[in-house]
Amino acid sequence: MAENRDSALLLRRIPYSETSLICHFLTPEYGRISLMAKGARRAKSAFRGALAPLHPLSITWREGRTGMGILTDIHRGSELLDERKSLAGLELLSMASGLFQEGDPHGYAELFQAMRLLNERRESEGACASAWTLLHEAGWIGDLSHCWHCGEEIAMDTTMYWMGAQLVCDACGRGHVVSAGLRRSMLGVLKHGHIRLSDADAMQWKQMIGLVLQEHGVKVPDSFRSL
Repeated sequence: MAENRDSALLLRRIPYSETSLICHFLTPEYGRISLMAKGARRAKSAFRGALAPLHPLSITWREGRTGMGILTDIHRGSELLDERKSLAGLELLSMASGLFQEGDPHGYAELFQAMRLLNERRESEGACASAWTLLHEAGWIGDLSHCWHCGEEIAMDTTMYWMGAQLVCDACGRGHVVSAGLRRSMLGVLKHGHIRLSDADAMQWKQMIGLVLQEHGVKVPDSFRSL
């Protein structure tokens, strides 16, 4: 039977029987796929050490008789993140697992870009920028220079508002204030590595991300709780 090969990022591992795992991957060519890793829970399994999150993977699989593919080979690359950012990286995986569903052709490049951004920024700024980038690339949020409701371009020195998990202009509604300073800081962090957020700005940005996830029914990590 013909085998498929692709790069991959591991999203989830689910125990199946006493010895196997069901693994969810994001791949550049096939999108999100689920594969059975037979015997992966055994102590001497070749899969045991290689099936790790936060690493670039190279996987090989064959089509299964019941629909789910069978993992046949895997190679693990070097860790993508600094150890101090592993928790934030796992939160990104959790978000991506909710954003990109089975059969979705997207996700790998978006998650890989978010991981790169997380690694390049300081811990607090990186957590915000990488999650925001993942949401933007998935099409769940707009940019910082337009009202997400009416599409009007809004000057960067103008106050906007956070209402119903959307960034809106004064004409479209009121909610929690998103100051011009916060918007400029967010844009600066997304574009440059040297920008530092105040604790208050970092907290508000994380809470905005949490509200978007909540709006779409995705589990919200503890560090991204609502306003």
